[in-house]
Amino acid sequence: MFSNWFSGDKCEQYRTSLYKRRMDQVGSRLLELRYAKDVIRQHLHEWLRFSRHIEERGLLLPAPVTDTVRQYLAQRTSGTGANRSRVLRASVRIFLETDERGQFRRHVSSPPRTPAWFAPILTPYLQFVHTHRGLAAKTARNYTQRLSTFAQYLEGAGITELDRITPGHVRGFYENAQNEAPRRSYGSTLRVFFRWAAAQGWLSSSLGDAIPRPRQYRYVSLPDVLTQAEVDRVLDAADRSTALGRRDYAVLLLAARYGLRPCDIRQLTLDEIDWREARINLRQAKTDRPLVLPLLPDVADAISAYLLDGRPASKNRTVFLLHCAPFEPFAAQNNLATIMREALRRAGLADRPGRRGLYLFRHTLATRLLAAGHPLKAIADVLGHASTQTTYGYTRVEVSGLRSVAISEQEVIR
Repeated sequence: MFSNWFSGDKCEQYRTSLYKRRMDQVGSRLLELRYAKDVIRQHLHEWLRFSRHIEERGLLLPAPVTDTVRQYLAQRTSGTGANRSRVLRASVRIFLETDERGQFRRHVSSPPRTPAWFAPILTPYLQFVHTHRGLAAKTARNYTQRLSTFAQYLEGAGITELDRITPGHVRGFYENAQNEAPRRSYGSTLRVFFRWAAAQGWLSSSLGDAIPRPRQYRYVSLPDVLTQAEVDRVLDAADRSTALGRRDYAVLLLAARYGLRPCDIRQLTLDEIDWREARINLRQAKTDRPLVLPLLPDVADAISAYLLDGRPASKNRTVFLLHCAPFEPFAAQNNLATIMREALRRAGLADRPGRRGLYLFRHTLATRLLAAGHPLKAIADVLGHASTQTTYGYTRVEVSGLRSVAISEQEVIR
């Protein structure tokens, strides 16, 4: 099938390879996904090289070849750059994972290793917080990563039972990370887990007091915001002459006009845009609460321009897609920060202190709405907050309002 993609001896090696059918299947799948032909050609040549490597050693898939793969990749990636090494590893992974239909995993994450003794504890805990606290998928990944890291630390200390954990173990883990930085972000995760484990009878006490509690003050810092002129500069600097630029402009406009979270922009679907009623009806990824927003004219124009002349052809209902094969939605871990950083660079704001992500627009919108005299509840509704207490964090300062109540110099002297 791909004979004309090889030349000379490699063409004959491909035709007689024991894995020709496998290469044909996954190569056809890459064609369906509209991978660039140069990329497919690179994969085919790497698959041929790797298949000959395992044939010469008398191995036959699906026999375990872990050690052979490790040795092969070590040899192939020796002296190569990071990008080239990543491509080689991906190529071998695709070849090994492809099934009878040529299917393989698109995104590969590196989940933390959960020790065997801790897995039966972690699973019911995640179920508990999902049921009683509405645990989002991203939060579940964070919990899994942190608690698995804690369990690995305990295992290294010879602890494989929860009731053997001492305050010294907790404090030692919390204060000593591999990079010699305290694990401050682990505090709340461990406290909630300890309380749950104590309620289940796996701990004699919650151990929460063993976790250091650094003194923190709410609203101690000011929100980082842009001026209206800077917002306009960022939006005007977007290159709408290209398909990618039209996509990025629509993303930026959704963040600037509505203060939408990156996760809600990333997961926005075609079905959530009501063109006739001029509304956006979405369910927030963070809170799982519905949010209804008016479809503003400039937002409608930006999205329609991208859909009509920019968005790759795809059966996927997600609005925003990657512009390289296989034209899928952004990964769940992608907070679209690259789009914002590029926009700031184009606007000449790349060196500004403070935030660089789309949350900068969210903070800016909240501050502007407050300055315009909108009630806090209305601002909370626009931002999708379940409580106005959360909204306070975005509206801690409004300079013109403070000036209106400031005491003048003459009043101080008197």
